[in-house]
Amino acid sequence: MTRCAYLELADGRQTHFRRAGKGEPLILLHPSPLSSKWLEPVIEAVRGSVDAIAPDTPGYGASDPLPEPETGPGAAGRRGAFGQGLAAYVDWLLDFIRVLGFERVGLYGSATGAQIAVEFARTHPNATRFLVLDNLAHFTVAERDRMLDRYFPDLAPHADGSHLATAWSMVTGFGQWFPWYERNEEHRIGRPDSVPAEVSRRMVVDHLRAGSDYARAYRAALQSEDASRVQAVEAPVRIIRWQRSILRRYADRLDGFDWPAHIRMVACGPATDERLRAIRSAVRELCRR
Repeated sequence: MTRCAYLELADGRQTHFRRAGKGEPLILLHPSPLSSKWLEPVIEAVRGSVDAIAPDTPGYGASDPLPEPETGPGAAGRRGAFGQGLAAYVDWLLDFIRVLGFERVGLYGSATGAQIAVEFARTHPNATRFLVLDNLAHFTVAERDRMLDRYFPDLAPHADGSHLATAWSMVTGFGQWFPWYERNEEHRIGRPDSVPAEVSRRMVVDHLRAGSDYARAYRAALQSEDASRVQAVEAPVRIIRWQRSILRRYADRLDGFDWPAHIRMVACGPATDERLRAIRSAVRELCRR
């Protein structure tokens, strides 16, 4: 049974998390602006071999947000540099791990969670046992810049409720196009019924729950979506290459890079069960090292 709890960190902020299983600690990091609730199938897949702990990233789900981002001259540039926007999330993650009583952990991350995991491994190699990365991709600088301009619409509440329509349009677009706003056949990844309406509703709720700053971790992760950052990780890495990932076109670019022997691709078919089996196998293999 998956248990939910809160952990108070050194600065007094609370992090909500889910936990199941026994064994070596594996921290699971979710896509933003969602929550650890979305990782329950992954927790179930790996709980037989690890102590699976899935926190809600600060500001998402039921976790307290990070302090307000730095402002003032030069702050925007520093946050825009590779990895700098994720630094506060890395600090939070180290605090979370230490309060749990762990010195060294494995990390699983999907999308934003994958980028936080990569930055954590680069910053704290001695605290990182291995990485399993899901929904990882490589974007060019031009692609990142274009998406940063359009990917994150304003979802601050409007009296006429138009922010609700914007959120619904964005979320229902996720399963049909990538990026979601490029609504043409060149960018199509699915049909209108690719994502059930109930799943879209849950995603909208998570976007709105995160508030007007819903894109903070999301933006920082996109700014760091570059294969060269993964190449520099010292810990063993397994990259899940799921055929139905919305990022598949951009994930396939990873094959064009030279990878050290400790970083390997894990291919899996389009079915959700195939993806979960691939994640479970990668975790078990790395736990045996």
